[in-house]
Amino acid sequence: MALRSKDNLVGTLTESLEDYLEIIYRLVQDHKVARVRDIAREKNVKTSSVTSALHRLAKEGLVDYQAREYVDLTEEGREFAFRVHQRHTFLKRLLMELLQVDEATAEQDACSMEHAISVTTLDRMAALAEFLTYCPKVTGGLVDQFRNCWLLKGEESEHHCHDGEECGIWQKRMKLQEDLGIYQLTDVEEGSRGYIARIIGPEKDRIPLIQRGFFPAGSFEVLRRHGDGRIVLRVSKEEKTLSFTEAAMIYVWIAPRETNGDGAHLAVESLADITPGNGFEVVQVKARGEIRQRLIDMGFVRGAQGRVLREALLKDPIEIELSGYLLSLRRSEAAEIQVEGVNGGS
Repeated sequence: MALRSKDNLVGTLTESLEDYLEIIYRLVQDHKVARVRDIAREKNVKTSSVTSALHRLAKEGLVDYQAREYVDLTEEGREFAFRVHQRHTFLKRLLMELLQVDEATAEQDACSMEHAISVTTLDRMAALAEFLTYCPKVTGGLVDQFRNCWLLKGEESEHHCHDGEECGIWQKRMKLQEDLGIYQLTDVEEGSRGYIARIIGPEKDRIPLIQRGFFPAGSFEVLRRHGDGRIVLRVSKEEKTLSFTEAAMIYVWIAPRETNGDGAHLAVESLADITPGNGFEVVQVKARGEIRQRLIDMGFVRGAQGRVLREALLKDPIEIELSGYLLSLRRSEAAEIQVEGVNGGS
């Protein structure tokens, strides 16, 4: 069978084979290698079924497997698996954080949706998530009403908007920078880290970026800038290169970085500024009173190491792994914890 075009990979294999690729991708990311028995355990099937699937994927040129224990992804297979994985992650977060679906159901539904959903619908869903997160008319109002009144059946309350004049905020580049601290990716310097805030551009240009795995709230780091305008990023542990035109459509939040008197960058000081996937070491808890004691009781003591796992779709709360325990913190609480960045995590 001929290999698929790189522009239209997802959805051309069976759901089962796409699942195998995603499992292999996660195992390689987490453990550097993927073994047949580990794949069988993750997929909950016999090793004979795994072997059969691997032979089919090898014929497609997506995995490197020749009747041996270890499996690796080819360049095309890694690209394919990355796109499926990004779809899954985005859909699961959307279901959990916006629609308040429980994690088990969100995992199952995202796994089903990721194989069949069109890029056009993904683009619309990403746009909805961006709108609910950043529109000044909505933030803190409509989303809370939806959760409290419709999902949690709380008391109904009116939401009065006082930001009507800000409707054009996304249309003005300087307004983005001054009001929200959001910049075009083309203006971001090497070494900067942060989150994708929004993709602004015609549908025909947005869709290829969504298809390649660029979603709002995804973390990134600028690795290199080329003279021809291309920008190399690290997104979900993968290196991705964007043309200047593509990068100009992406608006990002930049995590603050302190500098010394010589202009050299120091480590991020607030836990709220650590991007998902990165580790940290606690230096000091700056909060006072009951909040300080609660944070210390949770394990935020000097020298404790942890890792930021993810943030909610609307950027609050933050999920953290600290000394082997999973914790959830409001961003305002995380801002009270002084840390030093640690590459890779605990």
